[in-house]
Amino acid sequence: MITGQMTMPFKKNHKDRYTTNREKPLISSPVCLRMDVELAKELKSISDWQERLRLSLPDLIKNWKAD
Repeated sequence: MITGQMTMPFKKNHKDRYTTNREKPLISSPVCLRMDVELAKELKSISDWQERLRLSLPDLIKNWKAD
């Protein structure tokens, strides 16, 4: 392997390659935001917080656009 070049562990369509069970796959680059330390701890203490936030965001965005 050439230095600095990465290869995928499994080729495309390999039987053991990761697949998603989602209707719409997630983007590969995350959206990050800065927040208060206490707020971040509180958010992370909620079980399945990422999925719950993903489900709530469309309504939140719709409401913000309506303002």
